[in-house]
Amino acid sequence: MSTQEELMNNLLNVDLEIIDVVRELQHQNWESSSLKDQVGDLLKIRDEMVQKLMSQNGNAD
Repeated sequence: MSTQEELMNNLLNVDLEIIDVVRELQHQNWESSSLKDQVGDLLKIRDEMVQKLMSQNGNAD
């Protein structure tokens, strides 16, 4: 698997985890600070992965 494919796979996994945490947060009526923090952390990780993917796409040209 190429690095780009691995990043895309990891990005999908992070997206699915974000969805799961948001669903749990909704289930708890948006009152869990720890789940809110977890979503924030996951979004930061996702942003970093997207930046890496975009930089690799730029290098592929």
